[in-house]
Amino acid sequence: MKTVYTKSLKIRPALTRFLFLSLAFWAGFTPSTLADVISWRNGSQGLYAGSQVPTNWEDERAVKWKIDTPQWGNASPILIDNKLIFTEEPATLVCVDSESGDLLWRVSNDYEDVAELTNGERARLKQAKLDRARIEKDLEPVNRQLYRLNRRFKREKDNQQLGNQVRALRRQVADARSKIDPILDRFEKPKTHKVNGYASFTPCSDGEYVYNCNGLGIVTKHDLDGNRIWSKTMEKPDHNWGGSSSPLLVDGKLIIRFSDYTALDAETGEELWRVANPISFGPPVSFQLEDQSFLYTTRGELIRIRDGKKLPSQDWVIPQKKFAFFNTNFVAENRIYAVHGAKALQGDLYCMEIPETVEELESTGLKQLWHAEVSQERYYASPLEHEGLVYIFSMGQTFQVLEADTGNLVYSKKVPGKMDRAFSGLLLVEDLIYAGEEGGMAFFLKPGRRYKEVSRFNVGECRSVPIFDGDVAYLRTREHLFAFSAKR
Repeated sequence: MKTVYTKSLKIRPALTRFLFLSLAFWAGFTPSTLADVISWRNGSQGLYAGSQVPTNWEDERAVKWKIDTPQWGNASPILIDNKLIFTEEPATLVCVDSESGDLLWRVSNDYEDVAELTNGERARLKQAKLDRARIEKDLEPVNRQLYRLNRRFKREKDNQQLGNQVRALRRQVADARSKIDPILDRFEKPKTHKVNGYASFTPCSDGEYVYNCNGLGIVTKHDLDGNRIWSKTMEKPDHNWGGSSSPLLVDGKLIIRFSDYTALDAETGEELWRVANPISFGPPVSFQLEDQSFLYTTRGELIRIRDGKKLPSQDWVIPQKKFAFFNTNFVAENRIYAVHGAKALQGDLYCMEIPETVEELESTGLKQLWHAEVSQERYYASPLEHEGLVYIFSMGQTFQVLEADTGNLVYSKKVPGKMDRAFSGLLLVEDLIYAGEEGGMAFFLKPGRRYKEVSRFNVGECRSVPIFDGDVAYLRTREHLFAFSAKR
């Protein structure tokens, strides 16, 4: 049975019960489900004790199985009762057997799939799609001509004849599209970034049901056979890059974010509360204090989960790049580590302390123990604390290690070699640190006060983080799903 990762610590007596409850809670599971990986980063923290996996995944002997994934997705898989569940663009949930990779089920949760439509409306929708395809085909030469004339008109603003031609073509396009049945407006996908897509939300589970979000603003609950129990169409993501804040289950509440932090009743999907907040992409973390649950976001917002009340918060900002909050904070005992930044503008690592009582938490919030200025870059990879050191990994592949008690820099190193944007990491796998980058280059490091790579390998384009179960690692790349094993 997999156990929650712990280490030898000197703990104040008043915190003993708090820590026992909180470590299990932070990991996102109860003792009955410790063998599974049922949420983003294995309970948000990226800790995998007892995992003995191969350290060179390019070695074909390490590949237990490999399957193609024709539709890409950035989210990590989750593991429940030998069922590996992951997402595909734009709104599909897929389940395969974790031992073989054999497909068990695939369910689409697009607008049309979850909408309650009469037979007449479905027929009308089908015809509207055909009409739109025909009209857009007919408009292709018109759009090409309009594109050319538009470019000329930008250079010849005083050319009245040219302006009249441009306006006439625009009216022609508008008139043609006005004939398309407006029923299609209900099913128009929101904008998203081509790198992010719609399938960047890692599902979560209570061991019996699977909860999932997608970038269309749709939330679903499925049983382990793929049957949809309920669906809820929320607001669209509040940024044109889409969304990626993976859902979180706490105290029977499903915490989601498209534009506000919102709690849904996990049983019914009913909305219980919501808290308005600025744009962010990173999933929040939760912790318990005196049997009460709290949410702490990547922007430093503190929210009481019972009723959604916002408590005294940090509300961090990056003035020039207000959206640049991408990762998940790391909780270690009664401390929370948060890192964020923007290229050539800002780089901040904070160590926040959780007080000993709910009364103090609700009156003053978390206490800042220290703040360190770090490399001025974006931070997609989540931070990690281990044996008194904090590890962070910037988008530009700067690996930095700081002392957990003081924030003093131990070392900062640009990871050698040609690498792409660093999205993946950081994970502690037994006694090694895993990190990766978008192009597929990944590596294991020895923790400590010196930079020491154990291995480096390439698995193909990848933006997700792997999950680990004993001697097996599962990784979702853009084109494949892998199982790597040390017992091949």
